[in-house]
Amino acid sequence: MNTIIENGTIVNEGKVCRGSVVIQDDRISEIIFSTEPPRGNYDKRVDATGCFVLPGVIDEHVHFRQPGMTDKGDIESESRAAAMGGVTSFFDMPNTNPMTTTLETLDEKIQMAVRDSHINYSFFFGATNQNSSLFKHLDPHIIPGIKVFMGASTGNMLVDNSRALEKIFQTAAFLNLPVMTHCEDSAMITANMKIAKEKYGDDPDVIHHYEIRNADACHHSSKLAIELAKRFGTQLHIAHLSTAKELSLIDDVEVRKLVTLEAVIAHLVFTNEDYLTKKALIKCNPSVKTAADRDALRRALANGKISTVGTDHAPHLLSQKQGDVVGLLPECR
Repeated sequence: MNTIIENGTIVNEGKVCRGSVVIQDDRISEIIFSTEPPRGNYDKRVDATGCFVLPGVIDEHVHFRQPGMTDKGDIESESRAAAMGGVTSFFDMPNTNPMTTTLETLDEKIQMAVRDSHINYSFFFGATNQNSSLFKHLDPHIIPGIKVFMGASTGNMLVDNSRALEKIFQTAAFLNLPVMTHCEDSAMITANMKIAKEKYGDDPDVIHHYEIRNADACHHSSKLAIELAKRFGTQLHIAHLSTAKELSLIDDVEVRKLVTLEAVIAHLVFTNEDYLTKKALIKCNPSVKTAADRDALRRALANGKISTVGTDHAPHLLSQKQGDVVGLLPECR
């Protein structure tokens, strides 16, 4: 089937121009940068006058909650919403129930997507303290990489054993599998929580979330991840960078050959001041930080230091986004 989308303003690869896009079956076969009506026979014509025509978005960081948490959302509902927003592909995270940390659970999740997804899909394989021996069975053409939670979050997938971390990075490098990390130092967060309880009571107000899951906890963990990547030659992608301090970790040219950075919507839009009005609705891990951090992330995105933007879409019931720090910990992602 031949389809032409015509008369739209095409935005692609640094160009903005009126023109047409020709689609043969399910693939773009031609992009015509011209206001002249293209010749040819087409089964379907779409008039995009007054509209922008852009490439579909690849959202490389989502939590679609299936299996195990489908009261919040599932692959069908969330992929449908993604398609309505112009997202054509998603990479889903492994902290579901059961976790995507075995070959069987990975295959089961893929089969769910075959049946239910409205758009293209892939699934990160979750690392644990014990499962790096399974990496050799993974197909790098099917999965985007290994997800390592170096800080505790939803799903209790924390990898906190130093030898296990070394094995994960070493094995992934040998197999040419990228590693994506959630970087927060859990020991530092625990210590910060103790201090916060002493100062503010047993359940500190959510406005103190950024003090508990603070910039130092993120920086310390990201620094460790980069050191491991350098030691073993692992391709590392640090998820949801939230601090200006972490950006300095990839100033070295050699590091930037191995390490890429992701920003997510929450850290690009909100600051700790927004906790005063939005409360737990913006509570996430890593926490929303200061205006200075947000502005640094925006600059890094503009100059290319941050290479990807993910939504970190992670639906919750509204009742689960009420309360203060303890009442929501660690149910935040």
